Amino acid sequence: MKRFTTAEGRGQAVVAMVGCAFLFAALGTLVYSRFCTSIGAAGLYNRASVGVGFILFGISMALFTPCLYLQRLHRAHIDPAQLGRELKGVVLGFLCYGVAFIFAMGALSSADETGVVGIALAIAFGAVAVCYRRYRKKNPIAYKHTGSAALVVFCGAMAAFSVAAGALSCGEVLDDLSGGWRQDEFAFYGASVNRPSGRGSMLTPTTIEVDLYEDVAAADARRASAHLSVNASDWPQVERVLEEPLAEVRWYPETGTLVGARDVDSPLAAGDPIE
Repeated sequence: MKRFTTAEGRGQAVVAMVGCAFLFAALGTLVYSRFCTSIGAAGLYNRASVGVGFILFGISMALFTPCLYLQRLHRAHIDPAQLGRELKGVVLGFLCYGVAFIFAMGALSSADETGVVGIALAIAFGAVAVCYRRYRKKNPIAYKHTGSAALVVFCGAMAAFSVAAGALSCGEVLDDLSGGWRQDEFAFYGASVNRPSGRGSMLTPTTIEVDLYEDVAAADARRASAHLSVNASDWPQVERVLEEPLAEVRWYPETGTLVGARDVDSPLAAGDPIE
């Protein structure tokens, strides 16, 4: 690892430290959004924390991108022959792995109609990837130029994607704040569990996706008048209210945030008090 000894290097060190500060702030914000409540007026502001976390993460990646460029690509010696071999390897890898996989899946999905021919084509395309893998193990390529460029491009793309996703999420919250909440009575509901998998489950809570129906005809036609997204930790108290014959619900439509719900015939309620 290079040491930051020159004035230029010290400037890069400052940028890197600022990027780390934004990164830790982003992780802290996302962890907060993982465990905070999803209902009530506070639930709407808590949803904004997800967008803010993505924006902070994007800013950190945007700060890291020029540092990576200066460390790995700026003033780097480029060997045209080596670069040509790397580009050839990238193109062949895309064709033999990516394109072959797409054609193999297409042939396999059409096996119901094409029979043995579809299965044989799927095996043939799969064999292309296997053969190329064996060839590449015998003739390896060190991706000195394109590897560094890919890392810089990936970092920049992550910055753009994160900022765009965060802005979109915050935009929905702003739309709800400007448009206000809605309130109506519902007799039926349908619920499904959205359980994140993989590494994303560490920062993304399990949610209950709820569709609300005004009457039996709307429920039979699956014509929902409202959609809610409730964290699993908040769901038991909301479920008790929705299980009643008729519930009055106040919600923000863009984000699907439940403000409050109450049984029209009893004091049973969830979220913020509503009238």
